[in-house]
Amino acid sequence: MSMPQLSSQLLSLDGYATKAMAEKARAIPGAINLAFGEPAFGPPETSRGVIESGELTWDVFHQSSKRYEKNRGMPELRAAIADYYTRRYGLQVDPETEILITHGGVEAINLAALVVSDPADRILITDPTYMLYQRAIRTLGRDPVCLSRTIEEHEYETLERTTAIDGNARALIVNSPENPSGYVASKKDFEALRRFSEKRDLWIIHDEVYDSMAFARPHIPARSVTGLRDRSILINSFSKKYGVPGLRIGWMCAPKAVIDLAAKLHDFMYLGVNILSERIALRMISDTKADSWMDETARILGKRADRLRDVVGDSSGFSWPRQPLGGMFAFPDVSGLVAEKHLSNADGETSGCGAPAADWLLKNKKLVSIPGHVYGPTSADCIRLILCSEESVFERGLQALSSL
Repeated sequence: MSMPQLSSQLLSLDGYATKAMAEKARAIPGAINLAFGEPAFGPPETSRGVIESGELTWDVFHQSSKRYEKNRGMPELRAAIADYYTRRYGLQVDPETEILITHGGVEAINLAALVVSDPADRILITDPTYMLYQRAIRTLGRDPVCLSRTIEEHEYETLERTTAIDGNARALIVNSPENPSGYVASKKDFEALRRFSEKRDLWIIHDEVYDSMAFARPHIPARSVTGLRDRSILINSFSKKYGVPGLRIGWMCAPKAVIDLAAKLHDFMYLGVNILSERIALRMISDTKADSWMDETARILGKRADRLRDVVGDSSGFSWPRQPLGGMFAFPDVSGLVAEKHLSNADGETSGCGAPAADWLLKNKKLVSIPGHVYGPTSADCIRLILCSEESVFERGLQALSSL
């Protein structure tokens, strides 16, 4: 007897490119993994003592594991997140009505997409963009529509010239600081986004999980912009900024009506988050010394971005149409490398120069990167390199690239 049919929609989705490349790296002795964005830094050492003595005990484990968390999350953690926004950005947030604790930033994005749209509605993303947005939106039964941004000082201003959008578009996802490009939206960008969203009656879903890593342009939360507070949703997480992706604690910050609906959906889909993880997250975000640690981490990432640009430029077949302004990634154009090495593209034109360049770097330099086409059609001539690896791995990567 044959097996019943599986979901044709899910079977049509391609895999997670960064994890696939990381698996390739593990199979190659001596591979230099600059592909997978697991931060080598963190958690902050300043939080270690209080976590060890206050949370990693049998009594705390027992108390935390014997009940489900409330659907909005720990009140103390929500209050600490509100304080985080006040002290870092001067943004006032009501922890009782405007914050929901989620199972990482990914759940927060999924909930945001669900609560602001109906099945078959369009959700706008931009090119380049984080690769999981498009797949997640399709999985949720919504229609992802990609809008290209022009490379310039204030890139979101170009969206105002976009006219070919149907009336059933409900939201635009903005990732700033951005994975993969390192672009950080400016004040002028957010003013343009306000006009764009008002004209089309859109929600702005601002994925700001790299907020503390802005190093060349200040980070601006969308809800701090006049006119966007009541039409924007902030997505954030402990994973990147504190270097704890395994903790799986994130949050959503939004108007009360959004949080009320998202909390109801959170109950249906997840019941609650891990209470012990919440307690550890509370210790870190309440540690004001960790703010200085995050600022130092941003400085190190900026310095690495500068060193990478110094090592690979036009003479190496690399160019930098987008300069990294924040986040953990660099996104150079490798068209020159492909032309110089006479590389062919086995996947055809749709994967651009990034795919053959990534293959060549893996085979000839043992350096693992991500081809740019997975981040959008206009990004196909780029590769993504991480800046957040162990220092020794990053240095080996620089050495390999310096000999191109």
